[in-house]
Amino acid sequence: MKNEYAIQSAFIRYLELMHPELLYTISPAGFIMSAGMAMKMRRMGYRKGTPDLTIYEPRGEYHGLFIEFKNPKGVVSEQQRRFLDQAFDLGYATAVCYSADEAIKVLTEYMSRRTPA
Repeated sequence: MKNEYAIQSAFIRYLELMHPELLYTISPAGFIMSAGMAMKMRRMGYRKGTPDLTIYEPRGEYHGLFIEFKNPKGVVSEQQRRFLDQAFDLGYATAVCYSADEAIKVLTEYMSRRTPA
């Protein structure tokens, strides 16, 4: 079974190859860090539940795309669900993907939407 790192890394390789023009960033969640560093990140504005990947590309009625990666047996936390729901309510597309192929499909469908005028 692939872990989230392998799934997200495979998707990022695809993203960089097929869509090098896209502006995106990842969340620092999932990195092992000291308690001091975690506190510093919270003070700097990091919020629990922030999705793994943000793509800053408006398409159709959406301002951008948030993707949360999970391994095939992964569970979305309450904080993650709340963040994704709030982002969707604010006009962002959101997805939880359990494989790189699923994320590629989400991105392909997202990018096929008309660019806002």
